[in-house]
Amino acid sequence: MSTAVLTRPAAITRDAIRDLFDDYYATLDDVRLHDWPDFFSEACVYRVIPRENYERGYSLCTMQAESRGMLKDRVTGLTRTQMYAPRYYRRFPTSPRIVGEGEDGVQVRHNLLVVQTLIDKPSDIVLSAVCHDRVVEDGGRLRFAERIVVFDSEMIPNSLVYPA
Repeated sequence: MSTAVLTRPAAITRDAIRDLFDDYYATLDDVRLHDWPDFFSEACVYRVIPRENYERGYSLCTMQAESRGMLKDRVTGLTRTQMYAPRYYRRFPTSPRIVGEGEDGVQVRHNLLVVQTLIDKPSDIVLSAVCHDRVVEDGGRLRFAERIVVFDSEMIPNSLVYPA
């Protein structure tokens, strides 16, 4: 009989985390960008960072936001101001794995592959990464308090315009 004490809130179950990730990636793949910021707590961190910088503790990121409001600004930039060729993204995540838990949420890790298809070209892999997430209960639902997307290559295409 185990005497381990769970420190995570009861609502943050393995199934609930999987549902969060399934909904998150379906929202992005369906290009429902205006819904994307709602997956994050108000005071959140979202970073897309090269592996070398992450492992060395450097803060230089390809993308960074430090609140839900900044994520909403990113969506506005994507939908109203940026010009780029039409494209589709598909995200292929591995199953999320709980790697830690505490009063500040549940730490989750998974791998992610992002494929881009331009209408007139073959599909290309644009991102191979590992995601380090902290999931919390917020407003009666699970949200990301932190999402760090660590990509393996030193270079990513300039065309990576949508969230990972």
